[in-house]
Amino acid sequence: MVELEEHLPRMNEFLEKMIRTPSLSGEEEAMADLVTSELNGLGYQIDRDRMGNIVAMRGKYEGRTILFDGHLDHVEPGSPDGWSHGPYAADVVDGVMYGRGTVDMKGSLAAMIYGCAAPEVPGQVVLSLVVHEETNEGVATRSILEERGLDPDACVLGEPTDLQLSVGQRGRCVFRVVTRGKTSHASMPELGVNALYDMAPIVDRIRKANEGLPSHPFLGRGTMAVTFIRSRPGPGPIVPDYCEVQVDRRLVPQEDLEGVLEEMRTLAPGAEVELLVDEMTCYTGYRESVRQYFPGWITDREHWSVEKGLEALEGALGHRPDVIGWRFSTDGIATAGELGIPTIGFGPGDPSLAHQPDERIALADVRAAARGFCALAHLLAS
Repeated sequence: MVELEEHLPRMNEFLEKMIRTPSLSGEEEAMADLVTSELNGLGYQIDRDRMGNIVAMRGKYEGRTILFDGHLDHVEPGSPDGWSHGPYAADVVDGVMYGRGTVDMKGSLAAMIYGCAAPEVPGQVVLSLVVHEETNEGVATRSILEERGLDPDACVLGEPTDLQLSVGQRGRCVFRVVTRGKTSHASMPELGVNALYDMAPIVDRIRKANEGLPSHPFLGRGTMAVTFIRSRPGPGPIVPDYCEVQVDRRLVPQEDLEGVLEEMRTLAPGAEVELLVDEMTCYTGYRESVRQYFPGWITDREHWSVEKGLEALEGALGHRPDVIGWRFSTDGIATAGELGIPTIGFGPGDPSLAHQPDERIALADVRAAARGFCALAHLLAS
């Protein structure tokens, strides 16, 4: 821990540089260069893959292999009017740093990179620092594990938990719903069929159905929300013959894709309903089509990774953290949801501030998280 304490001022400087480096999904190259340079200085073995993901390793091969996962990208900052400090300024006020990505999740990246570099570990620590998590969570992490043949004993996700320990999340899928009509001059709407009008009652049914979705005792209730709408041909005096909405649907463990797809078709009679496929383009030029279905997961509280994780964090933080579940989706859909790797989560920052204007993080929490990651790396990999 002495080495970590000595490097904490340098860690703060690194976080400041990261916040001042925009890294939208698909535009993470400058951020990847910055992170690679920092990892080199801390003695990690480093590689980048065809997507532009960073894989960093350290340790020996006598104990467990533990994967620590984080992402390099962040969402758009939105209107500057909502920010009291510039989203890329990294201003610090009363020990709190402001900026896009401070919570989700550059504060945690700084803490993870420095924390995992500090302890002596008999096993192996692997950091997967990935691209495009905000748009297609789990895809890059799964690619790293499968292409390298990695089979970690457990995974620690660095998404924000407010220094608590997360053990699960709901699943997520995105549907495209389309109505079709017939164009006419807007001065003679009776000669056309307005696809927007046909969509309006569907949107209203989706809004009302959100109130009655199934619930899970730990992860909470499923949700659905319309997140995007467009019509064609577009502006002008013409009745639209095409209208599309996209619906974000969060799933609890007792739900499956086929069931919620049928549910959506019931809410949208006469419309076309399909699972969305996103065309993901990485900064390296690599492309992949990604079905927008991401399974949820939950790790048993009795599993050794949870028990040892709580033990490690209690020693590092001076108190036993609460066990929570995330409301949002993470790379755990790949590690736990698809590949069955026991997965827990820990990171600094209030999750409710993620993606908000004036996103911010207490530097004291980043320092505490670095101590937490140090303890997790030491105990879990032993």
